Amino acid sequence: MSIQKRVRTKKDGSKTVRYYANVWNPTTNKAVVGKMRAKRKEAVLDESQLLKEIASGSRNITDHKTFGRCADLWLKSAPNMYRRSTCKTYTDFYHRYIENVFQASQIDHIEPMKIQEFVNTMSEKYSPETVNKCINILSDIFQFAIQPLKALAAADNPMIGIKRLKVPYKKKVTWTDEQVAAFLNSPVIKTNHYYPMFCVSLILGMRPGEVCGFCDDDLIEQNHVIMVHRTIDKEGNVDDTKNTNSIRALYLPGVLYDIVRQKQAVKLQLKSYHPDYQHDFLFTTVKGRPVNPDRYSMQFRKALKEYNDQEAEPLPRIPLYNCRHSFATNNYERGESDKVLSDIMGNSPKTFLQTYAHIRRRQSDKAVSDYEKKIFQKL
Repeated sequence: MSIQKRVRTKKDGSKTVRYYANVWNPTTNKAVVGKMRAKRKEAVLDESQLLKEIASGSRNITDHKTFGRCADLWLKSAPNMYRRSTCKTYTDFYHRYIENVFQASQIDHIEPMKIQEFVNTMSEKYSPETVNKCINILSDIFQFAIQPLKALAAADNPMIGIKRLKVPYKKKVTWTDEQVAAFLNSPVIKTNHYYPMFCVSLILGMRPGEVCGFCDDDLIEQNHVIMVHRTIDKEGNVDDTKNTNSIRALYLPGVLYDIVRQKQAVKLQLKSYHPDYQHDFLFTTVKGRPVNPDRYSMQFRKALKEYNDQEAEPLPRIPLYNCRHSFATNNYERGESDKVLSDIMGNSPKTFLQTYAHIRRRQSDKAVSDYEKKIFQKL
């Protein structure tokens, strides 16, 4: 039994002192640690209360009261709560950044200040995106401890008041309509094995994983519609689309329909006798295997380099995912509604406007010019 003191030195050189009770529980052969207190007499009262609880048998700490145990149970349940790729990312981040910091602590003794210090330390080394993902994981673990584990009271959730870092705006490089047309009408690109996939990405603004995940029978001939209902990740795992908004039927206009229909016909023909094509993926590698997003991205980069090497006016080098941003920006710039475009892309209108529609300078210039004309038209 004792009252422990912890002294921390801040960056400005000032020091903070906190006190906490530390009482041995012979039933569990573990120390029971009280909350951090600003005053020693508060820690003394905690010690007295802990001794009473241990004596009455009500303080038999179970394994799931530790942060590490709660996190382990959360990770076991993660496959039922998250997409496979998200689950893998969360697991990697937990073991890499979070586990060693909080694992041994009792879940109900972790204070907001300890979380904030963790966030501050992380922010000195890592990007805001990485820190925010760790905050998301911590939030989910503590929420899991509240319900269903009931190892923590909702009012004691230390994530209350913890703010995510501001992510600096990064301007996306997109292609104009003319640049998209130049790429897709180039003879060297048309002969590329992945040309139908390039067309789908640039004309429909789809996620790479969705393009790779198409089935043989997703193309419906009667009304020229292709169904979007699944994705494939970089490990080759097939999953449902990102969210319920992403399940959709997309109309394929004449030329695009013919390109995809021809690819489907070739695939089905090869499937009838070639051993490497015995799967239901519409788009394949040259050897007939399913295409994952990483391979597709690599093939897009190679095709773009090949195009630029032979053209007098090379195109901006963009990652494959910026084909999606290009679709959103070009069509929104032409006056298409955010609701229509978000439905096509499988997003909410809010996500579409915040993430994908990048207003170009010529569009903002036109808006200002048109407004100026209205103001001064009677002068």
